[in-house]
Amino acid sequence: MTEMFRNSIRLTRFTLRTERVFIIAWIGLLLLVAGVMLTAFENQFTAEELQGLQVMKYNPAHIALQGPFFAIDNFQVVHFFAVELHLFTLIAVAIFNIFLVMQNTRGDEEKGRYEVLRSLPIGRLSAFHAVMITAVIVNALLAVSHGVLLSVLGISGMTTAGAFTYGVSLGVTGILFASLSALLSQFSHSTRTVTGYAFLVLIASYLLRAVGDVTSEPLSLVSPLGLPLRAETFVSNHLWPFLVMIILAFILFCLAYILNARRDIGQGLLPEKQGRDYASNFLRTPLGLVWRQNRNTLFSWAIVLCGFGAALGGILRDAEHFAGENGAFQMLMPGTQGRAASYACDQPTSTDFSAVELFTMFLNVGFAVVCIAPVMILAFKVLREEKEGRAEPILSRAISRPYYLTSYIVLAFIASLLMPFVTTVGLWAVSSLMMETPLAFGSLIHSMMVYVPALWTMLGLSIFFVGVFPKVVAFCWAYFTYIFMLGFFGELLNIPQWAMMLSPFYHIPQLPLEDMRILPLLALTAVALALTVCGLVFYRRRDVAA
Repeated sequence: MTEMFRNSIRLTRFTLRTERVFIIAWIGLLLLVAGVMLTAFENQFTAEELQGLQVMKYNPAHIALQGPFFAIDNFQVVHFFAVELHLFTLIAVAIFNIFLVMQNTRGDEEKGRYEVLRSLPIGRLSAFHAVMITAVIVNALLAVSHGVLLSVLGISGMTTAGAFTYGVSLGVTGILFASLSALLSQFSHSTRTVTGYAFLVLIASYLLRAVGDVTSEPLSLVSPLGLPLRAETFVSNHLWPFLVMIILAFILFCLAYILNARRDIGQGLLPEKQGRDYASNFLRTPLGLVWRQNRNTLFSWAIVLCGFGAALGGILRDAEHFAGENGAFQMLMPGTQGRAASYACDQPTSTDFSAVELFTMFLNVGFAVVCIAPVMILAFKVLREEKEGRAEPILSRAISRPYYLTSYIVLAFIASLLMPFVTTVGLWAVSSLMMETPLAFGSLIHSMMVYVPALWTMLGLSIFFVGVFPKVVAFCWAYFTYIFMLGFFGELLNIPQWAMMLSPFYHIPQLPLEDMRILPLLALTAVALALTVCGLVFYRRRDVAA
């Protein structure tokens, strides 16, 4: 038995060394966000303002998107931090562990690295075991570092127990998603496929928690993202959710080890679907090939976002209820003050619209930001094809580089139209069944599709980096994070207007609160087109990665 794990410790050191930059960058980024946001919240709010923020516990939109409130008499900075950022940090930790495990298990097998390792004196499970040990070590480091950082910041309401409970919640969630990723990596020979499985589980966990937090507590208890929130960090600091998660992670680890030991190297447990004997004429074109390779990604994102909209569509009925019983509800809706008034003095006020309409405006902003992800992912697929050597045989034929890159642009462009549409369809379909007076489908589509030029801007920026700076496309993801933070916390932290204007979403009219303005939409479209053309021109001139 011990022979199966021979030299696992040496392989663990090797894995930690090869992934050190990735690990340090992720942990450092999470620590930076936690420290900056806590310090900003500490300096931003007075004690009276913090008590007033408790009115958000009556907002089902806020609960669905960012997690529940727990009963507390003296609401302080740490409690607000937990409400605003705890769930998003858990999601970031889950994503980090999915990539860490997938690229060092199934990714190494797919690229042939595992066969090289197996030629050395190691056991059948040594490499897999080393990755699992690495994941546990990294998440333990993540937990301890967050506990220490939060303890020494001196934030009002912070206790050592609360700081380390927060850190442990991150570490245990990371271990759970690492074990889940390890199990899912056994089912297909494709890294792309098993990574997609893991992200589907992550998104389903978020939706399950969102519905559970608003309507049914048991649903949140079975969600990997809902369970760690039941520790009531900085309030009760319960430990039982972590024990449940550790037991579940141990079971998933055991199943992953058993399946890994029994399957063939480089193969998955699920049978691969046999293709046709001859390719169609469309498949013989670059666009047809790109479509065939990435259609599952496109459809998966469409289904997930449609489900996301449907899950939050059920909350619109609660928005009507809370609006009728709680006068503070409309105070929570974005755009009732501030930016909307800065465009024109005769803009309509929030009192001209129902709470449900303002609620959908709030949801549309979040939906639009999420829709950026599939657009950028599809645009950057071309770089992966280059890196793994699959683009060179295609470009060696009578196919121009701009034509090849345009195929990915077309697919990402389709995603920029499809994702907002299906999200709105899901939202309208469920809300129309649950509301006495459903919202008009046309107005919902109009208020959501107005964000498409902002998505085109992000698409153009992605193509620009593909053509000009292919080695630093991480900047685009950093910019996406910046947009996300502005969308959720910009007005809350009184971010300067010039910084808010750096986001393309700042220039989008928030319908129906604001009047429709064509000029900003045309300007964003022109910027997107210019960036795309520059990307195509420079992609034609630069070397293709081998």
